Amino acid sequence: MDLLKCLAFIIFAIFWARQVPENYKIYKENKSWENFLILLGKILMSLASIILAIGVYV
Repeated sequence: MDLLKCLAFIIFAIFWARQVPENYKIYKENKSWENFLILLGKILMSLASIILAIGVYV
């Protein structure tokens, strides 16, 4: 069961990480505070999902 939870968090991390380049392009074109926060949020969510996956599995 722990392995399934770990895989679920890894899938979430991949989902969030796939959106980072797209959001970076948007931020690069229009350097606003809102676009930066969206980009930062996606990066932090992918890192948090990886950390949770490690925590659940260990």
